[in-house]
Amino acid sequence: MSINLSGTLTVQVIQGRRGPFKTAKLATSIGTFDVKNPILKQFEPGEYQGNFIIEQLKVKAYEWGGGATSYLDAALDWQHLAEFAQEFSSGSDSPQDDPSDPFDPVPENGIRLPEYAETADQVGEMIAQNREHISLGEYILSDRDELNIARSMMKEAGYSYRPQSQTWCLQ
Repeated sequence: MSINLSGTLTVQVIQGRRGPFKTAKLATSIGTFDVKNPILKQFEPGEYQGNFIIEQLKVKAYEWGGGATSYLDAALDWQHLAEFAQEFSSGSDSPQDDPSDPFDPVPENGIRLPEYAETADQVGEMIAQNREHISLGEYILSDRDELNIARSMMKEAGYSYRPQSQTWCLQ
């Protein structure tokens, strides 16, 4: 079951352990929710008004400074959100000459290989390419279900975790 609510999506850039990434807060009439997904890379930092489809609400928690903090995380309809991002970018006064994300390196052959896997699908692509090392990004690390799927895929493909470098290495 999903809920369609009007609200304000506030996108911001956070400096994480693995570099900058985008996160958002969705303010609606029923509350404020955290939003984390690679789709947010398509948005510039700022506020976006619109109707948002919430597919799932999750309670998430983390420990910090000797205590624990919990918050509500909203899983939005990502296809709808991607279309919403395209509408905003096409409606802007300055067309984007380079739609690529400044945080993702693009090799000379033009094929985009992300530095960190942000989704289980990207982990699958990296495994198919026989990448020696796979590092996980902030988005996948914040979603337990995606992380479990990715971990299972890497173990089945013969990767082992190296805690010193925080990477998965092909054995």
